[in-house]
Amino acid sequence: MKAITLILLAAVVAGASAAARCVRDNGSGQPGCKNLEEVTQGVWRHNHDPTAYWECSKLNQPATLNRCTSDSAFHPTLLECVSWDDWEWQPTCAPLTRPDVVDA
Repeated sequence: MKAITLILLAAVVAGASAAARCVRDNGSGQPGCKNLEEVTQGVWRHNHDPTAYWECSKLNQPATLNRCTSDSAFHPTLLECVSWDDWEWQPTCAPLTRPDVVDA
């Protein structure tokens, strides 16, 4: 029973820390790909177009814009394209870094 309680507590703390670093973003969500965490995660939501997402494939290289297939949208929590039936809106968060140029 103690193990389950500890696991649940750890999950709550992890979720709270992720939510705490979410800063509202009205931009496109384009990451700067300037740190390892952005490249490791790889994909980031496009804040204005649910059928699009940004991809950081190399450190200090601009993110590329990709699109889901016509029958799907990018899920901001699962970080993958899913059917519209499984897609849900989530508040937009600023990327960890910004590109040097104006985002698209």
